[in-house]
Amino acid sequence: MGSPIIQSRRPEFVHKACPKCHSELEFPSATLPSSKIFVQCYSCQKICEFEVKGGGIPSSIPMSNNNKRRFGSDREPLETEYYDLLEVSVTADISEIKRQYYKLALKYHPDKNNSPDAEQRALLWEEIHASLFRELNRIFLQFKKISEAYQVLSDPELRRKYNEYGAKSNEIQPEGGFVNPEEFFKQQFGGDRFVDIIGEISIGRDMKEVLQNASMDETSNANSTDVDGRRRENNKNMQDEEREKIRQERVDKLVSKLIERLDYYVKPNNPQNAAHEFRRRMEKEADELKTESYGVELLHAIGFTYSLKAKQHLGGDHIFGLPRFGHIIREKGHVFSETISTLKSAIDLQQSFTQLQEAEKKGVNDAEKSRLEEAAANKGLETLWKGSKLEVESVLREVCDRVLSDPTVPKSIQRKRAEALKIVGSVYEHVRAEDN
Repeated sequence: MGSPIIQSRRPEFVHKACPKCHSELEFPSATLPSSKIFVQCYSCQKICEFEVKGGGIPSSIPMSNNNKRRFGSDREPLETEYYDLLEVSVTADISEIKRQYYKLALKYHPDKNNSPDAEQRALLWEEIHASLFRELNRIFLQFKKISEAYQVLSDPELRRKYNEYGAKSNEIQPEGGFVNPEEFFKQQFGGDRFVDIIGEISIGRDMKEVLQNASMDETSNANSTDVDGRRRENNKNMQDEEREKIRQERVDKLVSKLIERLDYYVKPNNPQNAAHEFRRRMEKEADELKTESYGVELLHAIGFTYSLKAKQHLGGDHIFGLPRFGHIIREKGHVFSETISTLKSAIDLQQSFTQLQEAEKKGVNDAEKSRLEEAAANKGLETLWKGSKLEVESVLREVCDRVLSDPTVPKSIQRKRAEALKIVGSVYEHVRAEDN
């Protein structure tokens, strides 16, 4: 006896995915030939907007016509690869695309760490990155795709062209080409608005050197000669010298910029009201800076360093130098604590990647893998921020010492600069994020 034949029926329901929580939705088809309908998700309660054609055919299904070139539209894109890469619906607004990009960028970006200045910390960073090299190299290509998808979908005109022609069109490219993901990601801590205060954080450059060194170690074999070893050592020494040169150039620029800002207090137009006017100026500046990515956190770190350095130089030479000595001890304790915290984060990050690699070998389900990936991404962001903060504070301590101990100006000017720096530090330290 053969297998039974089951009679089919005309579809009565439409199946769509919720653009917010991605739950599969099922709802009756529209009664009109073509209608726009609103459906509430049973899972997250979001009101979703869909356009459904008569007979329950979703609008995302293209008409078949092999003889003519197909074109898409904003409602029915020719292809959805970029949307799929960012895990958003074709109706997602710019804010949703941006949020999802940042989430995925943190998950796939190769810059999971930073190299502080101290030699021992730098060695640990290199060891961590070397062990993660294969994993980072694999996910870099995925991050690059995600970055390109974001740059297209966040631009209304490029998004329209992508929806109509697809990604292979020569027109689907920002003016000047796609932004290098490393350059784009360097903007995540303060952006351009903080450059005159902290300089350019060396995340991308240090990471590239670490990966290059790890790649050389991976490709070298047991037959490598002493000459090869000396060549690698020379390259490393050249990198160290170049890194120090770049740092000093950065410090020189920041010294000049800080003196210019402090001069609003040191050389005021209205001496009688100098402190009040200078504080108001700094408060206005801080209100603008705090809106940048990690703006509040950066202002707190900068403010702490400014305040501590100002107090050191204003402490005076009391008996045994105790006031100034106390601030110096506090600074040393802060640096030690921040360094230990950063190293712990780096070790946690390495362990997270190890767990993820072991889970992939065991073939865990998608839910567990997603949980491990999210945990690694969160720890990566935490480590990246702590490493960047450590670097910023180190640079600013040197900048402040040079500004407040400038031998080319009299003691009275040095003291005025310290007073101004204390005001800036106080303003920055008390910045609070917006309630929303």
